[in-house]
Amino acid sequence: MIVSVRGTNGSGKSTLVRTLLDKYKGVPIYGLLGPRRPEAYKLEILGIQKPVYILGSYHVASGGCDQIQPYDLILDLLAKYAALGHVLFEGVIVSSSYGRVGRLMETFGKEAVMAFLDTSLEQCIANVQKRRDTKQDAREFDPANLTTKYNQIMKNKVKIAEEGKLRVEHITMKLGSAQVVGFLRGAK
Repeated sequence: MIVSVRGTNGSGKSTLVRTLLDKYKGVPIYGLLGPRRPEAYKLEILGIQKPVYILGSYHVASGGCDQIQPYDLILDLLAKYAALGHVLFEGVIVSSSYGRVGRLMETFGKEAVMAFLDTSLEQCIANVQKRRDTKQDAREFDPANLTTKYNQIMKNKVKIAEEGKLRVEHITMKLGSAQVVGFLRGAK
């Protein structure tokens, strides 16, 4: 199964993944991103026969697929780790589009899940502002770009659900990590 956790900045994507990494003691795997940034993490989760791989590095504040450059490497890593087990990934860039990642996920049919966080726009804005305040980032924050991304992701969610090529799920920050584990436990 492939699970793409989707949401805009401040929605909680990286927090959800970090919760899984901490709980299941993710083991970093180094390779295409060099010796300092993991390309993925391997998790062994009780009740899930195959290993779970989380793409991208979480050694920085904004992790996941946003750390994978060039973008085409995401496709390579998805294919590589899907051949070995289940794959979980997130990032603002992949959340805002469908493109080649979505088409690759289509090859997995209903074993491909786009899991959209239900964090409100207001909460996303507050989370981003709080993160900037914590880092003492003095630049003025204009939520216009975040609002545009949020709206685009919500439109994509409706369109993807209507097309029916991929499984679309709604997840919450409070239960998101447990919901994702539930998807994986129900996978083939």
